[in-house]
Amino acid sequence: MVDPCHAAGRAILLAAALLLGACVAVNVKDVLELPIAASRLQTAGTLVAVEGVVTVASGALDDGFALQDASGGIYVSRTRGIEVKTGERVRVSGEIILPNKQITIEPARIEIIGSGSVPAPVAIKTGAVGPETEGRLIRVQGRIIGNVEDDQPFGWKIYLDDGSGRLLVFVATATRIDVKPLRAGQLLRVTGFSGRYEQHTEVLPRGAGDVVQIGASSP
Repeated sequence: MVDPCHAAGRAILLAAALLLGACVAVNVKDVLELPIAASRLQTAGTLVAVEGVVTVASGALDDGFALQDASGGIYVSRTRGIEVKTGERVRVSGEIILPNKQITIEPARIEIIGSGSVPAPVAIKTGAVGPETEGRLIRVQGRIIGNVEDDQPFGWKIYLDDGSGRLLVFVATATRIDVKPLRAGQLLRVTGFSGRYEQHTEVLPRGAGDVVQIGASSP
């Protein structure tokens, strides 16, 4: 059971950090400075500070963005009004939350501290995408299984399989990716954010360049 006094203390720390910015000295016992992979292991409500290079820009999927370091990647729920671009190096302080069971940071403070090289997407079998890849930029390739499913106003669902297992590719409406030409049997190469929604894992392309048709459709 959460101690209400401790929870209130966390909220006060977050509010103070937001109002006073860099002038606030936060007790290291309250905010954990961690590599991203270690921050993903923390329980909901833990205060963390991470640094990484942006792999999904703000506005690409929603108001949030993703960042990645050498250890792993994570989604940040919102930008607090700051435009965050792919390739920027960002420091985020905030609270671990689990919206729809996806490990995420609810930010109290976001700092753009420089620029860096966007990590190359890791090639993964469709059946191997899961908890070990979540938060990272990945690339998959497989044939479309069944029809593209309309899930508006949120987006569209496409299922790919390279023979190792079916994978959901979720095309968010904000990406403006044209799914009309896509048909069952087409071979696609998809780059995107390895995410989670409730019980299923998914990959989310960031824009039209992340979805590439290869060759002809299978008979």
